[in-house]
Amino acid sequence: MTTTTVENSTDSNPLLAPGLPLFNSIEARHALPAIEQRLAEYRQVLQDIENTGDAVNYESVVDAETLADNALSSAWSTISHLHSVNNTPEWREAYSSCLEPLTRFSNERGQNRALFSAYQSLAERDDFSAQPADLRAAVNHELRDFKLAGVALPEADRNRFAELNLRLSELSNTFGNQVMDATEAYRESFDSVDELSGLPESDLGLLKSLAEQAGDDGWAANLSFPAYRAIITYADDRDLRERFHRAYATRASDQGPQAGQFDNSPLVAEMLQLRARQAELLGFKDFATMSLTTRMADTPEQINSFLTELAERARPLAAQQLAELNDFAVGLGADAPLKAWDIPYYAEKMREQQLGISQEKLKPWFELSRCFDGLFEVAYELFGLRFEADTSVETWHPDVHFFRVFNSEGQAMAGLFLDLYARERKQGGAWMGICRSRLELANLSQPQPQPQPQPQSQLQSRHLSQQPIAYLTCNFAQPGEGQPSLLTHTDVVTLFHEFGHCLHHLLTKIKRPSVGGISGVEWDAVELPSQLLESWAWDAEALNRYARHVETNNALPAEMLEGLLADRQFQGAMALLRQIEFALADLRLHSEREVNAVNIMREVNQKVAVIPMQDDNRFIMSFSHLFNGGYAAGYYSYLWAERLARDAFQVFREHGVFSRDAGKKLADEILEVGASRPMAESWTAFREKDAALEPLLAAYGVEKMV
Repeated sequence: MTTTTVENSTDSNPLLAPGLPLFNSIEARHALPAIEQRLAEYRQVLQDIENTGDAVNYESVVDAETLADNALSSAWSTISHLHSVNNTPEWREAYSSCLEPLTRFSNERGQNRALFSAYQSLAERDDFSAQPADLRAAVNHELRDFKLAGVALPEADRNRFAELNLRLSELSNTFGNQVMDATEAYRESFDSVDELSGLPESDLGLLKSLAEQAGDDGWAANLSFPAYRAIITYADDRDLRERFHRAYATRASDQGPQAGQFDNSPLVAEMLQLRARQAELLGFKDFATMSLTTRMADTPEQINSFLTELAERARPLAAQQLAELNDFAVGLGADAPLKAWDIPYYAEKMREQQLGISQEKLKPWFELSRCFDGLFEVAYELFGLRFEADTSVETWHPDVHFFRVFNSEGQAMAGLFLDLYARERKQGGAWMGICRSRLELANLSQPQPQPQPQPQSQLQSRHLSQQPIAYLTCNFAQPGEGQPSLLTHTDVVTLFHEFGHCLHHLLTKIKRPSVGGISGVEWDAVELPSQLLESWAWDAEALNRYARHVETNNALPAEMLEGLLADRQFQGAMALLRQIEFALADLRLHSEREVNAVNIMREVNQKVAVIPMQDDNRFIMSFSHLFNGGYAAGYYSYLWAERLARDAFQVFREHGVFSRDAGKKLADEILEVGASRPMAESWTAFREKDAALEPLLAAYGVEKMV
């Protein structure tokens, strides 16, 4: 990265400018100077709080910190987002250069005993119980987090804990970089379409575009998920499928075609050790137990029982489904038992024969703009929201679009960036990210370093208002030149899932960012809105509104609709068991001492799964959820929250899938309140009873609803 002097002013450093991010002007060189300035401003706020002594009040502590943290978060969210969607060497270096000062500051603040004392004083005030729920939640969350940061430890242990945090941050960043490098470094080129026999035209177009992006003729595939999925699902060449499966399953490890080149094995071992050491320093028996202080579940044993019960109920059917697939494949000339690289290929053929559908056959009914019509219609019908494109807003790529969000009264209240297509140097997967959080503070007793508000927000004397802005990022296959953008139904489900996260962020009425939207929500409940929104990608009434043929505008034929709805449960027990396998392995990795990650994965596989793990499988070394994604000791959260989501959809089944009353109750009791109260209270207010397990099992076809 070229070293360039950057002045820290809103005129010279666009990361410090007011309004939405100035993506046309922001460069990697701006990152570190912006973070350094925001950290300096924040440190001054902390110094002012310390100097206040016993005279602290809510404005001088909570409000002042809220403003300083919002300023820092606004700059960092832009930097981290650009690093994710444009992971060039320059942005990688810029992002990495910011991690150390940010982690050091987080340690410094989290272990600031004077600040901890100030928050304790506020919580002990006679008027604390009369304060708004979001203020009380913010203070209580801070007190909890101070303890989790080691504030109460002796000095030597505090310093050690901070060192562990710093090292873990470095290891996590390196882990993610090596997964991306391994994903893009493996590449196969094809001179003839005959080498790709079986691939549908749309996927051939994808591989053609990958070759063109690299300046080559013909077709090319790397390990990015759209390309990998095309090969493993459709390629008739079994050797080709095996090569790609082994390359994918051994990414960033000591095995496979890139053995040792981007090996995350030592990083994973060290991260597990350091996490265990942190838990030990804080007096917890293991990292999993420590992590539950911020979650709905109470103990690792409770989670293990939940997962084990699911596995026991799903495994018999999963074994039956695998046996049926083997029999089907043998009938087509395959050898049994099927290998891992055979299962997706023959499953797709079996799906097409039994259900009369396939992902490829369904694509003409899922044109991208029509899917967004459906997505936005759900938001309008349930919550009264309208989305309007605004081409005047700067974006980081020509394919990215920005939408203003208006409430039922026609007032602009939020914004949404959409980045939908896979491209080089863009992190794989799909995610929702926070660009800006809702912030509403009034009667500020003194000016503090403040970020500027979003458009339509007003910064008045003693008043700051900021609208929530979200990023919705996916990695769908690029459409061919002159062709419409057609999604698989799996893409549609992903789109609705991430949109659910966005709605959680955009609809919040909580005025403090630390407990508004998705922020501060228990990690094993944060997937509830996203998994609930998936239901509108499966419901027949909803599908009939937006699943229209790209050429004829006809709805899905009845037999295809029936097949699609059946597809949700097609080999559902096998899919459920796979998620249970990952969750149980994660729990063991963070509950036991001196673990070997690969051995743990293998032991769990042998006990739970019906598909044996290949000897060279090293999927754990690219399992970013656990080592670069915040789900350490928390992968169970997907199933924990899905139980809530599937049960929550019963409310809409009872009142209508487009019921405004049901949508209002969901917004009032869950989406709008964020973490201003525990999710257990929000759930009770919404559902008025405990979540049942049966809707979750029924969604996977394991049991039928009665």
